[in-house]
Amino acid sequence: MLLNAKYLEEEDADNMIDVKPSFRKFVPVKLSLKYFLLGIILLVIVVGLSLKILYFTHYTSAVPNKLASSTNMALNSKGSESLDQLSPAITSAGPIKVVYGLPENQPVVYITIDDGWYPSQEVLKLMQQYHLPITTYLIEQAAQKHPDYWHEFVNAGGNIEDHNFNHPFLTHLSLADQKNQIYQPIDYFRQYGPPPDELRPPYGDYNSEVGQVAQASGIKYIVMWDAEMKDSTLSTRSGQGLKSGDIILLHWEPGLDQELIKLLNIIQKQNLGIADLTQALNGEPLIICWLKAPIPVSKPTPTKTTISRTTGTSGVKSTSRSK
Repeated sequence: MLLNAKYLEEEDADNMIDVKPSFRKFVPVKLSLKYFLLGIILLVIVVGLSLKILYFTHYTSAVPNKLASSTNMALNSKGSESLDQLSPAITSAGPIKVVYGLPENQPVVYITIDDGWYPSQEVLKLMQQYHLPITTYLIEQAAQKHPDYWHEFVNAGGNIEDHNFNHPFLTHLSLADQKNQIYQPIDYFRQYGPPPDELRPPYGDYNSEVGQVAQASGIKYIVMWDAEMKDSTLSTRSGQGLKSGDIILLHWEPGLDQELIKLLNIIQKQNLGIADLTQALNGEPLIICWLKAPIPVSKPTPTKTTISRTTGTSGVKSTSRSK
């Protein structure tokens, strides 16, 4: 029995010797694999969070540039503002006045043209010949392409107002970016005359926050529209035809001169005049263009990339009337 017990003890001892190396060999490997996988998971989480934070930071600071690229593509084909974008639910911009149309104090309408990517010498000739008072809401980025043209536009009786630097949705931006979009063009357009005090928000996109930023930048009015000339068709917000006080929207795009002629003929047929919107907003005596006869519609003029200086010719005279 003693021999058997001793033998069993020796056998147990041998077994213990066999077990210990096995434990030391395999358990640490399993633990290392476990920690390795845990480390990989944590690394993926950290990298994912870092990328998310980086994207958010970049997006909030670079929204104007992102929107500008897609916006310019849209502007190269069709106008960016339309009657469809006017929301009856949005009527306030906080401390600043929003204007869709003006009171029908006189039988006049107001012509406005947006953006500025395709300046037209033919439009200048029409302004000079018929003494047309036109207000343009320019994108600074577009205006920089043809600075000489906009001097001619002002000399022909046009007014330049603010349509932001590169045409983003203002309500999608931070307050700092809203201010840059609104104020930077005001400073740039000083070279053409008095600094703009009217803002047309791109896509008609505004809220009370935009109104506060605009007012702090020197803007007095957010100017919308209640009629639109597009694809040779005049549409109105009311759907009841053109009326006194309407602010009509067009865009600087190929064929604008023909669209403008067709609009002028509609205005002339309805015995309406064309008045200066900026004068009307400021309560000044109006200089009104009265067309005595329809304007012949010619073939569309190809868009020219080079802007040359033109001289005006005398045409229908303007008359001055007080409000």
